[in-house]
Amino acid sequence: MNDLRRVCFFCNKEIEEKKTLEHIIPNSLLGRLRIKEETITGRKESQYSRIKVPAHSSCNSEFGSEYENKVLELLDDLDALYEAIKSEEPGILMMYGPGQSVSEIITTWLSKIYYGLFYYDLISTQDEEWRDICSFVVSGKNFEYVRTSYKNGHGFQLPSSLYVFKTSNTNTDLVTLVDPSSILLKIGSLTLILCICDGYLTKNYLNGETLERLRKWVRQEDERDTRFPSHKLALGEIVALRSCIPKTPKFISSENQIINMSLSTMVANPDEYYRIDEQAISDARVEILREFNIELGS
Repeated sequence: MNDLRRVCFFCNKEIEEKKTLEHIIPNSLLGRLRIKEETITGRKESQYSRIKVPAHSSCNSEFGSEYENKVLELLDDLDALYEAIKSEEPGILMMYGPGQSVSEIITTWLSKIYYGLFYYDLISTQDEEWRDICSFVVSGKNFEYVRTSYKNGHGFQLPSSLYVFKTSNTNTDLVTLVDPSSILLKIGSLTLILCICDGYLTKNYLNGETLERLRKWVRQEDERDTRFPSHKLALGEIVALRSCIPKTPKFISSENQIINMSLSTMVANPDEYYRIDEQAISDARVEILREFNIELGS
């Protein structure tokens, strides 16, 4: 493997010039949130402000001007951002290409944070077991596709199911999961959850009235006890669903585009063939929430 300390996080090319270091989460946002906690990704203790990845100065500035600055503007009004993401939920794009919708901007940003955390840990951790896990994420085909997508102007992402929730609790939180690949970022009252590179499979199951019932459940738990981590309840439900979907994301890469084939099927009765086992999702839900130290019904 090449020395990743000299490989650009964005374009995957060697840095021959003087390298820059890209903050995974912008300093201005860290200052606004007043957070200096440990990264939740791995076992290496690091302040958020020190989590940086190597990048060409051109790639660094391009991402900042194209996406990061827009994200910071969107975060100035959390209520408006919540409504904007909700308004874009009904559609599932069949053709994947460059776009500047609010959901696409946030998805690109969360994808960058997710892969950036593992990239940082891979080049800095001394824990061999954790390095192997980080290497699995960074060297995976999906991250290769994500970089190709960015190079082709489609954003630093593959089609991924994005969800948004609101809570009374305004604490900051960050959770990343390796399998299924997911990230939760809680900023103030707003919780963003992204199923990384799932080809919209999760969104295909969890949408409309079903999603609103989940939001109602989260609100009820939040109102019952504002100290209860209701945002993790949402994450547990989404990840449990994602882990039980009997279908695998599939992408095809051509010269200028990446085609999402995840929702296509040749089976005669797809509703029945891809039906989710309710007992399996119930068991997965309990197991995941237990990892978050949440007991249902408590």
